[in-house]
Amino acid sequence: MLYTKQLTKMMTAGCIILLSILVASCTKRGDNLKLNPIPTPTFDIVNGSNGNNFILVNKTPGASIPNWRVSTGQSISGDSARLKLIFKGTYEVKLIVVTQGGLDSVTKTVTVAASDPTACDPSNAIGFIAGCTQKKWKLNPEAGTYKVGEGAGNGNWWSSGMDVVTGRACEFNDEYTFSFNAEGTFVYDNKGDFFADNNLGPQDGGCHPNSSFKPVQMPWASGNFTFSVVDGAGVRGLGQLKVNGLGAHIGLQKAYNGGEIGVGLGPTATSVTYDILEMRKNPGGAAYDILVVGLNIGGAGWWTFTLRSY
Repeated sequence: MLYTKQLTKMMTAGCIILLSILVASCTKRGDNLKLNPIPTPTFDIVNGSNGNNFILVNKTPGASIPNWRVSTGQSISGDSARLKLIFKGTYEVKLIVVTQGGLDSVTKTVTVAASDPTACDPSNAIGFIAGCTQKKWKLNPEAGTYKVGEGAGNGNWWSSGMDVVTGRACEFNDEYTFSFNAEGTFVYDNKGDFFADNNLGPQDGGCHPNSSFKPVQMPWASGNFTFSVVDGAGVRGLGQLKVNGLGAHIGLQKAYNGGEIGVGLGPTATSVTYDILEMRKNPGGAAYDILVVGLNIGGAGWWTFTLRSY
């Protein structure tokens, strides 16, 4: 008992001494403590090669990490970022900067006097995807339409065969329609049915009417959404296709940027961004086009989906 009391006193005294040292140290350091100033973000919008191309130049004093958000839904990064605005109108551009002093933002507007007359050319990503009016796509009814693996375009974890084409007829009849307009209209029509994959509806691997969706999964049914295309972005530099709205998706409902939705759950992401991996115009003389997009679900994992125009 005596030993215990002595030990307790020694520990208490030690704690008091240590606390005193820490307080003194903090006080001493606190006398010279200086916080970095909150950033004052500012930027210039420089005209590019024509009236539809611009360069966003970060002019924030000191070192900063800039990110740009455009009212079209585009997200860009870099101190000197290229922005392409296809349609006539006025747009908002927000610069968000992060410095050692914190985070702040500033917004400016940019006006496009006339729509780009060449944008719907199929050599441009948006022209290939939406045409000059609108363009309809479905899943390509061939083996390998669905792939998942290590890296974009790879199917070393799983790749669909022709049995998937016939067994998932209620997915291969789905239509994805993109319109060439300033609103970026995207319509998904699942024809009133869906394939009950391992996380959807009754989860029995069969086709079911939309009424069999769990209530939280109903946003994955047919709907009107929007889309945008970011030129030159993505892992292959071909651009990115972003679909906006709760439930908007291409190919597989559960996949989103950075992961997959769990069993029985519904969508949480309000947008999904796909990297464009291939754009093939009339391959082999065919009367249709092929669009391949990829989605990183985290780490090395990528889903790849192949669409055919109709």
